[in-house]
Amino acid sequence: MEQIELNKNGEITVVQFKRNKYLASDDIQQMGDELFQVVADGATQVVLDMSAVEFLSSAALNRLIMLNKKFKDVDGALRLSGLTSEIDKIFTITRLNTLFKIHPDVPSALASF
Repeated sequence: MEQIELNKNGEITVVQFKRNKYLASDDIQQMGDELFQVVADGATQVVLDMSAVEFLSSAALNRLIMLNKKFKDVDGALRLSGLTSEIDKIFTITRLNTLFKIHPDVPSALASF
């Protein structure tokens, strides 16, 4: 099963997650591979719609950190949107909120490009 769904909004790719929890290493590996493929396919402006995600393991967070680096390497831009209160807490505690550009919803993330 695919872990993500892609939608184009002009030049911007919006990624929606198909699961609400990323715990199993197989799921996390596949999710990471699919996200990295978005970069490999040439997308440089991407919004991750996190509104359906309720839990991310540390391994899943690591994938997002690696994805952010891949975007920086290609002069791309990554935005996160719609973090649930639980995910927002995790990002605040781990200080990942200082690494990622986070927006309350997809329209505000789209407008930030």
